[in-house]
Amino acid sequence: MAVKQLVYYPQDEAKLRQLSKPVANLKNRRLKRLIQDLKDTLEAQPGAAIAAPQIGELKRLIVAKFGQDDDADEEPMLTLINPEIIEAGPLETGFDGCLSIPDIYTWDTPRPSWIRFRALGEDGGEIIRQVTGMDARVLHHEIDHLDGILFLDRLRDPDELYTPVADDDGNMKMIRLTDLPRIVR
Repeated sequence: MAVKQLVYYPQDEAKLRQLSKPVANLKNRRLKRLIQDLKDTLEAQPGAAIAAPQIGELKRLIVAKFGQDDDADEEPMLTLINPEIIEAGPLETGFDGCLSIPDIYTWDTPRPSWIRFRALGEDGGEIIRQVTGMDARVLHHEIDHLDGILFLDRLRDPDELYTPVADDDGNMKMIRLTDLPRIVR
């Protein structure tokens, strides 16, 4: 198991803002090791997907666990090499968070309601698939990582960022970041 250190915003922002390069050679040990590192790292995190730039590798590579909607069964991890969006549905605002930006969340990020995409699988075979709901949001978020875009860049209102804070009874509740200075006083 090779859990990699995540690249974090803001201290590693320059790494997260770079454009990832397409994977050219699917038949090498380095790529297989990188795929396994992504799987191990995702398995050790509370996230639904991870992109190679999040562990410092500027390759167009994502590992995702689809089936994130409440009524769906979570699927096994799927490796997506050189993913590209073919078609996308209308934008809807909704939940977003990022392993590279821990404990900051929003319900205000516009993302496509559905996405039809093409990618290569781990075995080199072509994958063409359509995902909806939270799976579309997750995929769009991860492809953004490949293009050096963070979910913070897509916010309609930067004041709509939240973080979990324990109340006096120890229960976690979401507090708007702009309200934190008033709470801390």
